[in-house]
Amino acid sequence: MNDRSHLPATIRARVHCRAIDRVSRFFNASVADAAAELIQNARRSGATRLDVATEATEGGTLVTVTDDGFGITDPAVLLSFGESGWDAATAKREDPAGMGVYALSKRGCVISSRPATAGIAPMPGWRVDLTPECFLGKQEARIVGCEDAPLPSGTAISFPADQSPEGIGAAFAAAARHCPLAVTVNGEPVERKAFLDGAVHVERWRGLAFGVYDNRFAGFNDPDLNFHGLAIIVALPTVDTIDGGTWSVRADVDACPELELVLPARREAVQTPFLDEMREAARIAVYRAMRRADRTPALSHAHYVAARRAGIDMPVAPAVLRPWRPGIADIDDWRDTPNREPVRPGILVMAVDPETQDQQCLWRAAELAGLAGSLYEADARLEGYDWYDALVRADGVRIDVTGGGVTHPLDALRGRSEPCSDIPAAPGLPDTRARPDAIHMHINIVHADGTSETIAVPTDVVFIGEEGTWVEDAHPLVARDSDLQPAGLCQLLEAAYFSASDDPDADSWETQRRRFREDATHLAIKLLATEDEARKHTIAEAVWREILWVMPRDREVSITVASGKVAVEFGPEIPQPEGAAA
Repeated sequence: MNDRSHLPATIRARVHCRAIDRVSRFFNASVADAAAELIQNARRSGATRLDVATEATEGGTLVTVTDDGFGITDPAVLLSFGESGWDAATAKREDPAGMGVYALSKRGCVISSRPATAGIAPMPGWRVDLTPECFLGKQEARIVGCEDAPLPSGTAISFPADQSPEGIGAAFAAAARHCPLAVTVNGEPVERKAFLDGAVHVERWRGLAFGVYDNRFAGFNDPDLNFHGLAIIVALPTVDTIDGGTWSVRADVDACPELELVLPARREAVQTPFLDEMREAARIAVYRAMRRADRTPALSHAHYVAARRAGIDMPVAPAVLRPWRPGIADIDDWRDTPNREPVRPGILVMAVDPETQDQQCLWRAAELAGLAGSLYEADARLEGYDWYDALVRADGVRIDVTGGGVTHPLDALRGRSEPCSDIPAAPGLPDTRARPDAIHMHINIVHADGTSETIAVPTDVVFIGEEGTWVEDAHPLVARDSDLQPAGLCQLLEAAYFSASDDPDADSWETQRRRFREDATHLAIKLLATEDEARKHTIAEAVWREILWVMPRDREVSITVASGKVAVEFGPEIPQPEGAAA
């Protein structure tokens, strides 16, 4: 059973004869792939220009691509899979795959070429018709002389396409955008742009040029490396600053044999140690550009340490923080955030993130206690700076509600299945239908030396309802001695709970907000207003909803109700403001 005499002593890599049957699958046969490969081949051949011509045919479009490079000396390399035929310098610098023309293997093509010569007279030209069967090795391709081959040297390739001339032109324009080779389509020059255009700092590194950008707009899947016109993504780093700016970097390849791209299409980089080194070098290039800027950006402590290790003397981030403000439930309400302010003695860093409704109540408690101006946002990016680590911070909040002489955590009330129902409170819990005697926010404070304490801040309102509920489930608890007015409670409810639905069947944002405010007003009036005030509100709302539309807008209207009878009187005309339209 252990006899291994039938096994070979050694094995060696080889290419199976059937591999040639699959060569047409190495490219997706798109015009975009063909454009990229033909432009790269022309560039390597020393061409100074490449001309694309399209001609309408019965079946689509005939595309002819002509360059003025040094031509092809040996036509056999066209069908020698993996053999490029480029000189040693080009092979070392760019690692050609030797299969670029196979981008046309599904279409077939006609190639004519005239090799360059050192003499005065041009070399003879030749021509070959390569069918898909030729690329698969199922048919021989005959070489014939061609007087129409490009002069004095160069190569012309014609192939069929089913796209429109406009689509073909767009494909070549995209492939040529960052290529050093001049390209025309039907005689019109293609717009080109240097890949590092707009960089605020450029430096060279091991055959690459890094371009650094300050707040450059980058779209989705924006390439960050240019290989002689082939723009791809290699995930070069970005550096975010404390003030919200983002610095980024792109790389342009000059001669970098250490950079390996996945063959044959080169649409992504091979994950090698060099790639990690390149990304780190790019990050350091960003630090260097930042230090040379007119105003050095403030960095997180991690970036600050990394820059210093690289020998770049970055300054400590200034001692400024953003004042803390409570969050709101409406994610579509983009309010301006407060500007950063210099840190002063006695501030409290809010290293805690309660739910939105609790943040709103905490802010009201801080306002009532005169602490609101001392609350500042935490910023974990600054941890490690001495000035930041010395600040006092809040790392926890607990809310207690006292009613009927008993105090319980708000979380215990939230644990009830139906806090808004008419079911009496469970044994030991305060009656959530009644206004509590007192409410306290207990904030845990941590000092720089690691010691902690808890401070109790009185407040007058909290909400039992959790995030994402509507008005009827918010269930506010307002202390008995609170001077909170219905309008103020409505504002708190909206900030804590209103978030419009984006369901396609939902009403507009304005309609949803109007209905929320109506429900919030009903709740606030019922909870806080006197019986007479609540009735006045109900009557006024009924008038506004049902009969306001029939009343004259230019006259006063008096409605009197007595003994079951309703009397309506029109008063004098209401004066129009100056400048108002008649």
